[in-house]
Amino acid sequence: MKPIQDNTEQLQSEVAQGKAMASLLDSQAQKLSMRTLKRLEDSRMLAVQRHANKASGYDVNQNGTLTHWLSWSQHPRLMSMGVLCAALIVGLTLTQHYSQQNEFSDAFLLGSELPPEAFVDRGFEPWLNAKVEL
Repeated sequence: MKPIQDNTEQLQSEVAQGKAMASLLDSQAQKLSMRTLKRLEDSRMLAVQRHANKASGYDVNQNGTLTHWLSWSQHPRLMSMGVLCAALIVGLTLTQHYSQQNEFSDAFLLGSELPPEAFVDRGFEPWLNAKVEL
């Protein structure tokens, strides 16, 4: 184990540096014009409003849309799950579409119980319907 180091001197020097920076900022802030002070105040109020809107869950963008409704797009896992689900739905739809087309292929005709000539014979369907009516 390492021995615990005494950082009080470093901490005191950081505190002294912080106080020196704060006093420098205070002295320079006294020299700001009223126009700059007004802009800083307006910016602060806007930041506080935006923070309050985000805390409520709704934020209106400059173009008028609500950020809350589109907030799911900021999460990569949700986006990837959405893309995956969309690809799965498209794949299943295409598979079902092509499986229905197999009924009209040559393999269906050759593999059916009826000979292929029965599908070409024009008298076969009326004969089949006549037999069913009995």
